[in-house]
Amino acid sequence: MRRGCGCGCLVLLLVLLVLTGSTGILIGQWAALAAPDVPDAPPAVADIPPDYLALYRDAATRFGLDWPVLAAVGKVETNHGRNRNGCDPNFAGARGPMQFLPATFVHAAKLAGLPNPDICDPADAIPAAAAYLKSNGAPEDWQRALFRYNPADWYPPLVMGWAERYGYGARVVWPVDGGRISQGFGPTSFALEPAACVEGKCYDHFHDGIDIAAPLGTPVHAIAAGRVTIAGWMSDGAVVVEIEHAPGVFSRYGHLEPDLRARLGQSVSAGDVLGSIGLTGNTPGPHLHFEIYASGEPVDPLLVLPPMP
Repeated sequence: MRRGCGCGCLVLLLVLLVLTGSTGILIGQWAALAAPDVPDAPPAVADIPPDYLALYRDAATRFGLDWPVLAAVGKVETNHGRNRNGCDPNFAGARGPMQFLPATFVHAAKLAGLPNPDICDPADAIPAAAAYLKSNGAPEDWQRALFRYNPADWYPPLVMGWAERYGYGARVVWPVDGGRISQGFGPTSFALEPAACVEGKCYDHFHDGIDIAAPLGTPVHAIAAGRVTIAGWMSDGAVVVEIEHAPGVFSRYGHLEPDLRARLGQSVSAGDVLGSIGLTGNTPGPHLHFEIYASGEPVDPLLVLPPMP
C-alpha cells in the first residue's frame, strides 16, 4: 500500500463531477445509480401534493427513513394517489395509494401500529409502507427493501431515480467527525507516494486523496448516498470501503478496522457508518485515507466536502 491508503491502500475513489469552464466543480448526482430513463418531472417537490408531502415526511421521520425515497415509491406506484380508480384493485390485486396486496397491508399496518387501518387512505397507507420498508432493511439497504416491496429488477433503480429528483443524495458530509487533515491532496515530496499524471501534468510523487488523523475506532461515515462496491481486505492488507455515487463517481475509505458495518451491494445514505479507523495496510498511525475519483481522475476532496466542522 502507499502511504495514507495512499499510504498504502489502493486508490480511493469518489465525487463531484467536474468542470465549469476550466475550473470549479459541478455537484454530481449522487443517487443516480444505474437509474433508468424516467419521464421529465416537475421541479423538486412541486410534483407532490402538499397533503402527501406532509405524510411522506412525517412517516419518514417516524421510521428513520429518507422521505424522498418514500415519496418516490408513492410516485412510481400511483403518482401520489392520482392514478387510483376508486381504490379498485389492479391486475395483481394491489390497492390503495401505495399499492399493497391486502394481506401485506395487514402485516405492514401492524408494523406501523395503526388502529383500524384503511388501505385506501394515504394517512394509513404511507406509514404502513414506511414501516414495511424499514422492516426489510431501509435505509441501510434501500436496494433490498425496495426489491421486497416489489420484486422486479427494474423497480429499485426506477424508484431511486425519482428519489433523486426529490433531493435524495444531495447531502454531502465529512467522513470523520473531529479529525484533522494530516496530509493534503496533490504533489508531495514524500518519497513513498507514487508518481502520477493528473490533468495532463506528471509528478514524481502525488497523493491522490487526503489523510484525516483521528483516534483508533473513530466512526467513518459515507459522505453521500450511493452503493457499496468494495467492502473488505485489499491485496496490500488494507481494509477498504468504496462507494459508487453515480456512474464513474466513487469515494474510497482506507485503513479501516476489519469489522466493517458496510457490505457489498448495500445502499447507503450520507452519514451512514461504514466502519471505523484502524491500522490495516501500510500506515504510520491511525487515520482515514479518503479519495474521490470522477471518470478515472482524482479530485481534491476539499473541493467536494462542505467546510470542515
